Amino acid sequence: MILSRDHKEEWRQTLALLPGGQGPPEESWGRLAQRLRAMEEYRRAKRVFVGPAAILAQIRINVLLDGKELVMPAPGLKEGFYLCRPYVIPFTDLGYATTYKGLPKFGRLLDNRALAKLPVDLLVTDAKAVDRQGGRLGDGQGFFDLTCAILAELGVLDPGRATIMAVAGDQQLVDELPTDPWDVRLHGLITPASEYRFSRDEGGRPTLLWQYLPLDRVRRFNPLWRLHGERRAE
Repeated sequence: MILSRDHKEEWRQTLALLPGGQGPPEESWGRLAQRLRAMEEYRRAKRVFVGPAAILAQIRINVLLDGKELVMPAPGLKEGFYLCRPYVIPFTDLGYATTYKGLPKFGRLLDNRALAKLPVDLLVTDAKAVDRQGGRLGDGQGFFDLTCAILAELGVLDPGRATIMAVAGDQQLVDELPTDPWDVRLHGLITPASEYRFSRDEGGRPTLLWQYLPLDRVRRFNPLWRLHGERRAE
C-alpha cells in the first residue's frame, strides 16, 4: 500500500501528543549512547554511519573516541556523505566536528567512488516511532531511507552483515506503523530502559526504487544523480 505524506503526518501528530511521544528527555541521551556502546555490533564495527540529530550527538563523539570511522550525511544529503577519522580531530573539537557546521572543516567529503570503498558495519538513526516488526517512522523527509538505499546501491551497505539501529523513547515503541515500499526496517531499537531486536528478513533490505523517485528529487542529491547517470549509461 502506498501511503500519502499526509497520512503519515497524521501519525506523527498523533504520536507526538501521547505521553513521551516527543522522545526521551535530554538527560537520558547519554544512557542511550552507553547502551549502544555495550552492544557486540558496535564493538566490532570499524565504520559507523550516524545521523545528524541532536539525540545522536554523544554517539557520534563515542564513535571517534572508540577508534572507529564516522560517516555522516551532508546537510539535506545534497552533497552526499562525509568521513571523519579517529585520532585526528582534537578532543575539544569533537562535539563541533560532528555537526553540520563542523563537518566541512573536520570531515572529508566523499564522492561515490571513494564511498564505495568504505563498507559501513553499523547505521544509527533517530525515530519518531518504531513498531515491533522493526518499522520506523521518521521526520517525513525520507533522508534515512534514501541514505540506506544509496549505500546499498554502492555496495557500502551489506544487508546480510550491516546492522541498522534506532534510538527512541520507551513510549515511542508501538504495535504497528504504516509502511511504504521504500521504508527501511530496523534490526534493533535502543531506549533508555531496554533494547529490542527485530527480524532480518528479506523484506527489510534497502533498495533504490527508481519508480518512486521523481527526477526533480533525484537531481537534488549529488550521489543519487550520479547513480542515475550511470544507470542511464548502461
